[in-house]
Amino acid sequence: MTWSKLWMDLFGRTSLFGIDMGFWVAMSAVLLIVIVMNVVFWGMKPKTGHDASGSK
Repeated sequence: MTWSKLWMDLFGRTSLFGIDMGFWVAMSAVLLIVIVMNVVFWGMKPKTGHDASGSK
């Protein structure tokens, strides 16, 4: 069974707003990666022991 057939059986269509399902799956994957990267970045603690000039 292909993904298109499975999607068609579940929802009755293989496109949304005239754009193919593959585009929306790829956009969802990119959005998930961006959210995870932001969570990791904002969860990091800043390094201590450095002044504003960047020297030790």
